[in-house]
Amino acid sequence: MRDELESQKLRPFLSIRWKLFLALTCLIVLIHGVFAGGFYNFQQQVYLQNTKLLKAEQIRSLDQLLNSSSASLLKALQALALAHSREERNSSELLRREISDHFPKIAVNQLANSVSIYAVDGSVIERWGQGLAVAKQHVLQSVATAEVSAGINCQQQCSLFVVSPVILDGKVLAILSIQQYLKPLLAQFSGENQLEIGLFKEFPATDDLANWQQQIFSLTHRNLNIPLLVRLSTSESRLEFERNYMLSAFDNRYAVSFENPPSQLNHPVKWLFIQEVTHRAKQFDQAISSIFFWGLVSLVTSLLLLYIIVNRISHQLPRILAMSQAIGLEEEVTGSVKQMGDRRILDDELQQYDRQLAKISHKMDVLRQAESNNAIKLQSMVRELNQTKNFIDRLLNDEQTIILVQKLGGEIIALNQPGCKLFEIDNFSGLTYAEIFCSDLLEEDGLAALNYLYLGGETLVKAEAQWRNSKGDVFVLLWVHALLSVPGTIDPVILSICVDITAQRKAEDRLEWLAFNDPSLINYNKQVFLEYLPFAISRSLERYKILALLYCEVTGLPKYIGAENLDLNSQIIKSLSERMSDCLRQYDMLTQLSDDHFVIILEGLSDISDAEIVTDKIISRFQQSVNVSGKEYFLDVTIGASYAPEHTESVPELLRNAEMAMFQAKRKDINFSSAVIGESP
Repeated sequence: MRDELESQKLRPFLSIRWKLFLALTCLIVLIHGVFAGGFYNFQQQVYLQNTKLLKAEQIRSLDQLLNSSSASLLKALQALALAHSREERNSSELLRREISDHFPKIAVNQLANSVSIYAVDGSVIERWGQGLAVAKQHVLQSVATAEVSAGINCQQQCSLFVVSPVILDGKVLAILSIQQYLKPLLAQFSGENQLEIGLFKEFPATDDLANWQQQIFSLTHRNLNIPLLVRLSTSESRLEFERNYMLSAFDNRYAVSFENPPSQLNHPVKWLFIQEVTHRAKQFDQAISSIFFWGLVSLVTSLLLLYIIVNRISHQLPRILAMSQAIGLEEEVTGSVKQMGDRRILDDELQQYDRQLAKISHKMDVLRQAESNNAIKLQSMVRELNQTKNFIDRLLNDEQTIILVQKLGGEIIALNQPGCKLFEIDNFSGLTYAEIFCSDLLEEDGLAALNYLYLGGETLVKAEAQWRNSKGDVFVLLWVHALLSVPGTIDPVILSICVDITAQRKAEDRLEWLAFNDPSLINYNKQVFLEYLPFAISRSLERYKILALLYCEVTGLPKYIGAENLDLNSQIIKSLSERMSDCLRQYDMLTQLSDDHFVIILEGLSDISDAEIVTDKIISRFQQSVNVSGKEYFLDVTIGASYAPEHTESVPELLRNAEMAMFQAKRKDINFSSAVIGESP
């Protein structure tokens, strides 16, 4: 009796157990089914995409093979016609003799199988080797357009042909045709790609063996190809181009596709691709079988675990219900409702705190950005201060810089040691600036500007002055006077900084004399260059600029010995010097070191790329021919570059680096190269 009562109590829960089990079972089965179907579709799409990419790559490789073969045939054809095109008289007999002499070499090297000569009316004059007759329309088209054409010629066999006209004095003399059988090329390609390639005319009207044999050319006839095509046309109602067909035959899987020919080859035939994909198909089937097997194992395991869990829960439900009734379900529900209300209040407060935190985070980001900007500004200020400090330290430690401080009336109140040594002064107390210099040696403009500074009309004056020492030597001095207000004093003072530029003035005078006393050259002579280069390097360093030295070598000059050739080379060098001078600025220097070597000095460059712009101009000008005495000469130039102070500040090293860069450019077969520090020659 007690057992029956217990079964009556469990009956409603047992029905709930089965309902829950069936519902969850359907859900699990649905999830596994969706996953299996999605994985199958994904694997199928990946397989088809890989097949499509592989076919596109194979077609591209085949197209490149045919194009390279056409180019090789065209080169061989041009080599045959080249010797004849240089003859002075039109004779087809000369052309036939040239081909008869060279065709055995072409045949031995397997460059072509046949060469033919056609008349302008399309008739065959003579043929060498075994080949097919090219269609007359291709020959007549080449005669009409005087252009080269290529294509595939198929009769019983298929060959790749190139047709080229032989033109003399603007007229077509004859038509040359060269052919190469496709069978060796396609056999090589098939072996490399494991792909059967064939050619056919059109799809047959009926799907029988005879029609396919008529449409397919001889090189496509294989023991396996025609039965596969017959079976494919039987299973497919309509065959299409550029579509992959999967076919099972002879215990293997095959991929068959029909493709249109490449556009650059002139032929009406179609391509046939047959590839055995049994291994790839087995891999795909194994992957699908594996996922379905493990999916089935997962489904069975999930259902078993679900049954155990649902069974345990269903047996615990009566006990849970009894315990709930004992402790009072109503109080529990009331407490849960109150707890939900408190949770809502807590959620509102948390949202307010989140908004406050977001505002604080935004303010912190603004402060961090401001701090970063201030740090960047501080670094910039520190960098400028360091540069100023370095400049002042360099100025104070320089024994060649004279620093003088004077009052507005000209009375000297301070003079550094280099100034006392240069002006031969032991005690400068009571001396004035004007008393140091002879009045006849001080430039009038500089004296007037200094007087204007004394009167307070200017705050910065630059002037040159001359001074003669006790030995009678005259020094040229460059003065910069600045009006300064010293903190803690009432009267301002004048800070004067002097640099001895006597050597610079002498170099400029020497340069001017040499430039105007060598009228035989368009450019500066070698002596001017060697004396000017140290001065140019020093001036670039003072101005914090870049100096570029370009070392140029001209190739292609006539090498014949004779007095008339010397005059010819002089005219060519003069023309090249004018061209190179047009690419330079007014103050750049061009110098000829030898018959075929030039050097160029580029001063005041802000960046190395400025020198590369000049070299590009010079190289482009050399691409034009030089016309001398009615003849054209094509010359070339190789340029090497070295930079000061990036590479060196020494004159010999600068010349050596530029010359080494020029030889590096010649080894690399380029027109321009820049010296690299630490690079081996």
